[in-house]
Amino acid sequence: MIDTANGMLVLILPVIVLSLLSVWLTTQLLRYIPVRYFDLPSIVISFNRIWAGYFVLGGIVVLQGYPFFTLVFLFLFFNFGLPLWVIDIKTGYLPNILTYPLLLLGVLFQWIMPTGNILSAMYALIFSYIGLEVITTLVEKLRRRPQMGRGDFKLIAACSAWLGIFYLPYFLGLAASLGLLHFLWLIWRGKQKVVQSIPFGPAIMCSASFWLLLSVHPN
Repeated sequence: MIDTANGMLVLILPVIVLSLLSVWLTTQLLRYIPVRYFDLPSIVISFNRIWAGYFVLGGIVVLQGYPFFTLVFLFLFFNFGLPLWVIDIKTGYLPNILTYPLLLLGVLFQWIMPTGNILSAMYALIFSYIGLEVITTLVEKLRRRPQMGRGDFKLIAACSAWLGIFYLPYFLGLAASLGLLHFLWLIWRGKQKVVQSIPFGPAIMCSASFWLLLSVHPN
């Protein structure tokens, strides 16, 4: 019994520490970035709710048998991904100060992890950004109005670095589907009669999170 309890403590303690650090970082970013970069009010979210979310995430990851370094990188991914998700919903912006570190961490993740592939990360990053830039520019010229925001391009490129080239089409397909569902839901609720665009960041992050957890799942 004692050995079992000690084993559980060894598993849970890193999750508790990482969860508390993540809550602190997330709340600070949500308070600081809107004021500093967009001249908007701070975003305040319940400490307990964020901590519960991080703790549940960490617990699931540990119980699924993910290695410790994978756990750390997953927490880093969500430390930047969650603020991007919330800020885009609240303000319509995807700040570079969060997107660029997320991109660099994705490249570092592919370089350090035993199953990583740095070339795959670079190919995914380049193809996703350039491909979307070309397609969107052509559509904008044909329709003569803005389409997807460039902040979305950067976020897609950052997430692509984490996922690699193999998961790129699945990632983009799920993100597009989630974005469409979000748009249809707003129409159904009667909130999309005037606004012709929606924050796409949440759909990007949800898709990237799903495929990232799947891609690093221990077989």
